[in-house]
Amino acid sequence: MIYNKLVRDNIPEIIHESGKIPIVKQLTQAEHFEQSRLKLYEEIKEYEETNIDEESLEELADILELVYTLGNMHGADFDELNRIREEKRKIRGGFEKGLFLEEVLDHE
Repeated sequence: MIYNKLVRDNIPEIIHESGKIPIVKQLTQAEHFEQSRLKLYEEIKEYEETNIDEESLEELADILELVYTLGNMHGADFDELNRIREEKRKIRGGFEKGLFLEEVLDHE
């Protein structure tokens, strides 16, 4: 079976332990960045297709792992990403209230 997609680091070993032979290649930095972005879109799509249950948490964890990977490629580790997130949250808030901006009107 052909996959042609980014996989987690231990997947080739897991496949080998199952008695199959994984064929993998080491991506260049540019390929890794592009494939990580594509994998993020794939995981977001999978999250959209799941019901709100344990499986959706698995998809969110995959999304978070890819966010950390991409952040690292931009030179930021978990602490830096979290600092930026907290800074934005303090100034602009989070998304917990479920506010949906419909329109902005000019004062007359």
